[in-house]
Amino acid sequence: MLHDLTFGTTNPAKLNQVRGVLEPLGITVHGLTEADRSIDAPEDGETVSENARMKARAYGSALQRPVLSMDNALFFKGLADSEQPGLHVRRIPGFDTRPTDADLLAHYAALVTRFGGEMQAWWDYALALAMPDGALYETRFPSPRRFVVPGSAKITPGYPLESIQVDPVSGSFVSDMDEREQAAFWQREIGQPIRTFIEGLPI
Repeated sequence: MLHDLTFGTTNPAKLNQVRGVLEPLGITVHGLTEADRSIDAPEDGETVSENARMKARAYGSALQRPVLSMDNALFFKGLADSEQPGLHVRRIPGFDTRPTDADLLAHYAALVTRFGGEMQAWWDYALALAMPDGALYETRFPSPRRFVVPGSAKITPGYPLESIQVDPVSGSFVSDMDEREQAAFWQREIGQPIRTFIEGLPI
């Protein structure tokens, strides 16, 4: 039985979300420390599964404890493969450096406008759990969205695309959800698949 693991992030919000999922199962969840960030954990795979796998193995080997890693990518229905953002959501044409939130929002709003103001899309998530003995467990799941413009006037810093993403279940723009609604949304779309994955492990 798994009682203790490290989630491969230094983001306190993401760490608290995963704790909220796994601690009711009796699993203590740790985040990466600042010192852990010096560990060479590559993210140059061609798929979300490769990235999650590489990160989990790198951190697991260095820390010698179970490490859970997660990665995601964005895909739009009907968009040519050459135009899919995939793993590179913030890599947009015309920018040699990281675009601002406003630049990112303008780029994707223009894309959705080109397709009539609404597109079906999904986030592709991958999870990988690396054990100290070298064992690796992994899964992958989609999280569907509708992208709609014009979107919400409320923009979440760091997550600007939430203002044009609609949750297919509630019909709300993600950025318009209050704290309780966003927590429920996260638990449904991401938290429950994480819980199902962990509960199904043969350990």
